[in-house]
Amino acid sequence: MKNGKTGINRRSFLERTGMVIAGMTIIPSHFPDGSEKGEASVSSDNFARKILSGSDSVNAGVVTGWDNKWWESEPLRIVEFEKGYEFREKFALLDDLGANVEHATRFTDTAPGTSFLDAHNLFSGKKVNFGSLEDYLAEAHMKGIKVIIYFNVHAIEINYARKHPDWQQIKDDGRPIEDVYSVDSSFCINSPWREEVFKTLRTLSAYNIDGIFYDGPIFFAGTCHCGSCGSLYHDRYGRDLPSKTKLSTGSDNSSWHDLLEFQSDSIETFLRESNRILKNARSSILLYMNGNTLAPSWPTGRVNRKIIRETDILGAEGGFLYGSLKEPIYKPGAMAKLLETQAGGKPTVVFDAAKQGPWSFSTLPAGEISLLYSQTITHQANVWLAISAVDNLHDNEISTIKKFNRFIAKNPDPFFRTRSMAGTALVWPQESGNYYQGSSVPLTDFTREIKPEKAGNTEEEFYGFYKGLSANHVPFDVLDEEALTSDLSRYELLVLPNVTCLSREQAAKIRDFVNKGGNIISSFEISAYDETGNKRAEPWLSDVLGIEKAGDLFGPLAWDYVAPADRDHFILKGIKNQFLIAPGYGLKVRATGRTPVVFCKPLPGSYSGSPQITDTPFIVENTFGKGKSLYFAGTFGGSLFRYNFPEYYSMLENMVNEYTAPFVRLFNAPSSVEVNIRKKENYIYVYLVNFTSEMKRPIRKIIPCQNIGIEVPVTQKIREVRSLWQSKKLKYTESNGKVTFRLDQIEDYDVIRIIT
Repeated sequence: MKNGKTGINRRSFLERTGMVIAGMTIIPSHFPDGSEKGEASVSSDNFARKILSGSDSVNAGVVTGWDNKWWESEPLRIVEFEKGYEFREKFALLDDLGANVEHATRFTDTAPGTSFLDAHNLFSGKKVNFGSLEDYLAEAHMKGIKVIIYFNVHAIEINYARKHPDWQQIKDDGRPIEDVYSVDSSFCINSPWREEVFKTLRTLSAYNIDGIFYDGPIFFAGTCHCGSCGSLYHDRYGRDLPSKTKLSTGSDNSSWHDLLEFQSDSIETFLRESNRILKNARSSILLYMNGNTLAPSWPTGRVNRKIIRETDILGAEGGFLYGSLKEPIYKPGAMAKLLETQAGGKPTVVFDAAKQGPWSFSTLPAGEISLLYSQTITHQANVWLAISAVDNLHDNEISTIKKFNRFIAKNPDPFFRTRSMAGTALVWPQESGNYYQGSSVPLTDFTREIKPEKAGNTEEEFYGFYKGLSANHVPFDVLDEEALTSDLSRYELLVLPNVTCLSREQAAKIRDFVNKGGNIISSFEISAYDETGNKRAEPWLSDVLGIEKAGDLFGPLAWDYVAPADRDHFILKGIKNQFLIAPGYGLKVRATGRTPVVFCKPLPGSYSGSPQITDTPFIVENTFGKGKSLYFAGTFGGSLFRYNFPEYYSMLENMVNEYTAPFVRLFNAPSSVEVNIRKKENYIYVYLVNFTSEMKRPIRKIIPCQNIGIEVPVTQKIREVRSLWQSKKLKYTESNGKVTFRLDQIEDYDVIRIIT
């Protein structure tokens, strides 16, 4: 619990629960009967009172026309089969698995030449075309299953592509791209091919389809230099297209910035025209696409903030796993949290695949599928699950899919239009990934892995803090840089893991947040660059961080140490070590704030004597206005991500306890249980995701945890506490504004509903 010496203006539980997620707008809500409740705008205090009193009169986000927008009426449980089945057999399987939506991937009349369809023809089964579509839709709708047509707009069979060379994406060297998935080409959405796509949309929209899913569109890394792109770019900027082979490295990044804007705007325009065609035909036809993951947007041109302006759901492949599964186990949850921030109130979906890529017809075991589901739904995203074939699944996998889908169907409220109650937010440095040389590109179905060119890997820094917060049972949201310009007053703590590229406005909002009583934790080259990657003489936030004269990077520190310089500082609580392990890289700064931990002089070898303490700051704490800053002059998050140093977990726990008032406490829970807390009307939901498992991946089985105590602050009399997963009431006690209860066991997952 935070003590009074920080001088922070604590926001009450009432005030903090009354705010909407950063980036959302409060507008009148529309309900299925067409009625409208609430005011167009309300004060934050009044809004808080209405939420905690259980009033329905104000909702966060954009909610309009539920009559037509069926995707906004309940959580979606989307299943896609990669094996072909006869109609009746297929819909019986979907119904048995608990799906309410399917992707028709074996529809043969969408994108001519798409190799995806050829790959799916490896299995027998009845194909769907315009001749059979009417019967297909009737059969699905009779079973209560919505049908979304899968439309591949990124992978084109080579022979078909070569018949239309002016449609192909062209690489910097003038050659067409013909190595997509090693064997395919790709068409450019700025070429005349777009009219063929639109023609197909008009034909499809004449049928009673429920939606279109675009797989793509994207610009591949190194493309596109086709004639259409070149002409459009020259008309807009008056110069030739620059290269897009790798992240820009120049001191003036204007051409790189213009290229990224041009490509993301091209996708946005393509989506706008697509959606106009569909909605003109029938407003109930859904459009969405495969958006950007937790990765830089420059390799593909996909910018989620633009995509969602022209589509109905924001989605990304947060649950696609590859190779030796070295990706963070928290990947689906992190993706869902970021999508919620970027969607501006519209629904989201995390694309999960029950396979271990690149083996498309492999199957993940039950434990991995469980974690895909539990993380996705906890953070309010709809579930899309790809299955190669039901025949490939074992009983445990089938049972897990059924259990989660039926649980969602039986208990939709916790997963639909709830509001986060977290007082902490972790920032994903989206724009930094496009301009900072320390950013990396992960392996996906659309991008090859690209290693960072310098220290400060933004992905590792982010996931290190993510892992540390989760392991310390801290509920938190995930924001991007754009969200920093909205109202941040609902948060007590912002965590900024090497968020290097900030605009003047974004830096000013952070400064104002701290000045008014908020707190920040940050690391390494925070705010050292402007929004397009131009290095600043001094970081934007030097005065907030309590540093000056940020100097050179140093490292790698392979076997080196930092040392306590102020044993009484809260960050060292419970840490007795004479020396602590140093992060991989450091940044030379001069501190104007308090310095509890400093770097030691680098050792020539791991057995080269005792470390020598220097006066180079590693941690700087600073008071700025009514708030506090805790700054790491090194890659703290990246080292936590890579090496799991116990003292790093302890330091992060000490910081959070000092700077926030907890919304939920767990007792006797291992660090492998993640907790989140959200609210809807007079319901408080506590979500528990159990990561406890065997010490290897893929995870075959989740190991249950016993006798977990939970404490939640409340402002109203409690009427009931219930475990929804176990479907039973829990005994509880109320005292001093808190409700306390105990779970005898948590299996894979649980949601505790508290009714006030």
